[in-house]
Amino acid sequence: MKYICYILTIGVFIYIGCSSSDITSVNDIVFPATKVSFKAQVEPLFTLACNGCHTTGSSTVLTSWIGARATNVVNQPGDTTCGLLQVVYGRMLHPGPISINDNHRQGLKQWVIEGAQDN
Repeated sequence: MKYICYILTIGVFIYIGCSSSDITSVNDIVFPATKVSFKAQVEPLFTLACNGCHTTGSSTVLTSWIGARATNVVNQPGDTTCGLLQVVYGRMLHPGPISINDNHRQGLKQWVIEGAQDN
């Protein structure tokens, strides 16, 4: 019984150590060509690249899926003219630098095209 507890404890530590919360840099986030996930790609990107400014109290809150789906961000799934894509592609004025790459831009666009789901 004692050994089973040790094995389970080690298993838990290994599982925790390999979680997706280990993403610490925007460069660690790579969007797939299709089936973009809010939880796996979009949310971590917003957390690392956007939430320095876009947190509770700002005019555009990107700390949650609900905030990302707000008016002027992604108000209609599939709308590639939404505010989010206008900003990340440099078509709409943004007061600060946006630290994302072309993979992130295309991934965000694909997420919107796929319905901007909370997945």
